[in-house]
Formats: sequence, C-alpha cells, structure tokens
Amino acid sequence: MNTKRTLAATVTIVLFALGVMTVAASGEEGGWVAAKEVPAAAQIAGPVATVLDDKASDVANPKLDIRKVKVVNTATRLKVKVFFPGVAETYDFPLGAVSVFLDTDAHRAGPEYGHFMDFFSDYRFALTNHWRENPTPEWGHSPEGDCVATASVRSDKQSKLRWFQYVVLKSEGCFEAEAVRVAVTTINTGDLKPTIYYDRPFYDHLGAKHAWSEWVPVA
Repeated sequence: MNTKRTLAATVTIVLFALGVMTVAASGEEGGWVAAKEVPAAAQIAGPVATVLDDKASDVANPKLDIRKVKVVNTATRLKVKVFFPGVAETYDFPLGAVSVFLDTDAHRAGPEYGHFMDFFSDYRFALTNHWRENPTPEWGHSPEGDCVATASVRSDKQSKLRWFQYVVLKSEGCFEAEAVRVAVTTINTGDLKPTIYYDRPFYDHLGAKHAWSEWVPVA
C-alpha cells in the first residue's frame, strides 16, 4: 500500500500538518542504560497472539501512556498492536511519536528494524542502527522503494488514540524474520488542542528503556 494512501485511510494526520518539528521517538533521553528484560507475556490470547502489559499511568501525560502491546507473528506477516488509554474526541492526538523496534537476530546487539510514526508527519518502516532509524533505498519514500508497500499502520476506527497496529509482510528481500523480540517507546513533545510545546518531552517505554520482550516465535 502506498504510504500516503495508508495515512489517509487510517489517521489522516497529514491533513493537519503544521510544519512542526517533532522529536523522533528513538528512546534517547540522554545517556544509555543497560537493557532490561520485559516480563514474560502476561497473557496469551489464542495460539498466535502474545500480549505484554505495561504499567498504567507511569507517565505524567496519559495520551501516549502504553497500556499493553499485542504481538502476532505468523509465517506471512508480523503485527504489533500498541494500546493507549484513548481520548474522547476524534483526532485529539498529541505532538510526538511512537517507535516499535524489532530484534530479529539474537547474535547482534540492538534492533534490526523499526516502525516509526510521527504525529502530524508520516509513517516509515526502516532498518535501524543503534536504536535509530537508518533509511535505505529499499524502504525509502522518495522515490518509493521496492519494500515500502509491505509495511503499514492502522488505527482504531474512530481515531480516538485507543490503539495503533503496525504490520509488515514477510517477503523475500524485504522482511524475512522468524522469531522476534519487540521494544516500544513513545515520546510526547506537546499537544495540539490548544497547541503547546513542553519544555521537556515525556517518554514511556514498554517495561523499560531499550527493554526487549521475550522471543515471540512464528505460530
């Protein structure tokens, strides 16, 4: 699916583009900490869904407070669904970003891939380098690379910030992972209604900064 069509069909946030510089949610808060393991899946929902809970209200601003993450890893696609408290008004999104990091190689430190979504900007799936987005021609958007159409993002039907689901299809030469681990980070840099910018951003992480889930095998 073309990236622009994907955004228009889901969150349509590009219609509100304000030319605001948002900080990428790379998990960087200044300094590095040792990675900690996220507790094992708190709940198994069906044979292919692994659900990981995150502590509620562990960030001062609730809009991007991660509540749980659902991972579905099959032979044809990987789905990572991130849940939030939700808002009362459609498109009452914050300023900031969501990053979903994917570890596909147990012998290499850090993530290999990531979903990167900036509010009021765009969505990308990309290779990573040291927990940062590392664009390549295959996943590039201008011109559109060969792999771009295999990744997408969806939101709850009313766009009330209840969840975003990040999907990547498994295809030769693009994304061919089997077992994966996930790490999720959000950053809230301000709000739209009214438009304000925080002196310091608010971060939330699934478990802890740079913390990995357990390995989720293909099911």
